[in-house]
Amino acid sequence: MPPSVARIGLIGAESTGKTTLAARLGTLLPACVASEALREFVERHGRTPRAEEQAGVMRAQMAAEDHAAASCAHDVVIGDPAPLMTAVYSQAYFDDDRLLDEAVADTLRYSLVVWCDPDMPWAPDHGHRDGPGHRDLVHGLLAHVVHDRLEPAGLTVLVARGTLEERAELVRRAWQP
Repeated sequence: MPPSVARIGLIGAESTGKTTLAARLGTLLPACVASEALREFVERHGRTPRAEEQAGVMRAQMAAEDHAAASCAHDVVIGDPAPLMTAVYSQAYFDDDRLLDEAVADTLRYSLVVWCDPDMPWAPDHGHRDGPGHRDLVHGLLAHVVHDRLEPAGLTVLVARGTLEERAELVRRAWQP
């Protein structure tokens, strides 16, 4: 990724507003939003990735951000979601944390990480979401990663709560290009 392009990573469990926030930030900042590799995988294959496919999905998300950075007309790229989420989903679905070190190392390249809080009602998205209970499980796993790995490494993790506009304004005020 060119050094002149900053990255903002969005993390959060399912149905926490990451994609909606990414689109809003794309307009507000302005920024380019990288395509969502996991969503594309599910739509292409009609199923969620198996355990042995998780690494490929995570690296596809990394590549999507690199591609967005190389072709972006702006100096900011938004990862929706950050590849870290695939590693956390791998923990949740398969009790497999083998991707975590690589995902954390990638996450440390972000200028800002925005953690979308599950303070909104869960909404279905056929084939992409498992339910409020799963959202709570992933949120708890993500809390451990944020508090045990990202924050001690000095990464700024901004917790976004509230309405879309409240979240977008919070990020806009925190953004220091």
